[in-house]
Amino acid sequence: MAIVEVAKPSVVFKTDLKCPKCGSDLTFIEEGDNVWLGCDRCALYIKISKRDVRRYWNYVSRRVLWRDLLQDLYGLFKDAALG
Repeated sequence: MAIVEVAKPSVVFKTDLKCPKCGSDLTFIEEGDNVWLGCDRCALYIKISKRDVRRYWNYVSRRVLWRDLLQDLYGLFKDAALG
């Protein structure tokens, strides 16, 4: 028997982005080494690694470019949901 430790989400919030399938608000989840965007109702989620999220870091202002990150995640989600 193996014991597997699952990372608990450190950030979870509902977005104003809508699921293209059912119209529900999408949920943003940050956990462990990944960032997720998904629909709780359809049980459809996409993820990217935090390593890939580094490209959304603005080194001058020392902030994450959240708008760009969420837009790109939503584009990936729409492709997965409708594709």
